[in-house]
Parts: sequence; C-alpha cells; structure tokens
Amino acid sequence: MAEPAGRLALPLRYQVVFSTPPTHSPWRPGACRRAEEKDALLLSLPEPLPPGTVLHLEVYWRERRAVVELTGEVLAAEADAPGAAVAHRLVVLTISEEGRRVLLEGLSGP
Repeated sequence: MAEPAGRLALPLRYQVVFSTPPTHSPWRPGACRRAEEKDALLLSLPEPLPPGTVLHLEVYWRERRAVVELTGEVLAAEADAPGAAVAHRLVVLTISEEGRRVLLEGLSGP
C-alpha cells in the first residue's frame, strides 16, 4: 500500500468488533493516514486483521486536543516484514460530520 503525501500519521487506539457474538477486544494502539479514496484511511496496526473485520477507532489530534470516534471495515492488510506494524486499508462506516471535518483537516498536508 502506497503511503499518501501529507501530514504525519495521527495516533489512534482501536478495538476489534466481532459480529458473533457482539464483543470488543481490548484497546490497542495504532496510527492512521489519509487514503486517496474518499471515506478510506490507511492504518498502521500491531496485528494483521482479515478483510471484513469491523473496528471502533479513536483518532487523536494532539494539536487541536480533538478525539474523533469512528467505525470502519478492513478492506485489506499487508505486512512488510514479520514483527513489523501491519498496513491496513479501512473504509469508514460511521463518523460524525464534525469528526469527518476534523479528521480530514488533521490528515491534510501542510
């Protein structure tokens, strides 16, 4: 997955949401960048997640003291090397309009 140009990745924490039964995993750290497609993000996570996995994310923009909550579905995952962070392409399923604005501003280039 190609890295997009622009701002450095924003830190996040995420939970995996399982569909049957509906449960959440513990919170884990990661980071995100803006993807070229509308309503998609590139995530750097410590574990490979299969396509179709639904995540709950909190993205942190420290300069604005903002936290954006969203849910998304993993479209694809690629690991560069064993033990390295895994790149994931995520489609955003739910996010508030204010959250979308703040997130896009935070992930824009300087």
